[in-house]
Amino acid sequence: MDLPPLDPKAIPEPYPGLTYEELVAIIDAVLETEMSDDDVSFYLQTVELTLPGADVEELLFWPDQWFRDESMSEVDLNEFQIANYLLAWTRRMLPGSERITLPEIPTSKEATRN
Repeated sequence: MDLPPLDPKAIPEPYPGLTYEELVAIIDAVLETEMSDDDVSFYLQTVELTLPGADVEELLFWPDQWFRDESMSEVDLNEFQIANYLLAWTRRMLPGSERITLPEIPTSKEATRN
């Protein structure tokens, strides 16, 4: 999967053309540390601006905080599951994404939804 055609040296901004495949590629690259810290920051900010309220960094690195559930601290989500939770949480669909069924987001997390 390819990263979106963005310049990580630019100022992050929403990317309305983001596809599901690109979102998964970003998550995979960040998790596999294939990027510099500056590039990681750029792509995470771009995702957050594109999917407001996703809290992508929190889900990637501190899932127990994202889910508001300590039992999730050792969870091992793959890049597809992470992308699907982000989309479900933000109530968004991206080109190439499919409707899926995920385990319920805990009520402790739901209480924080805007």
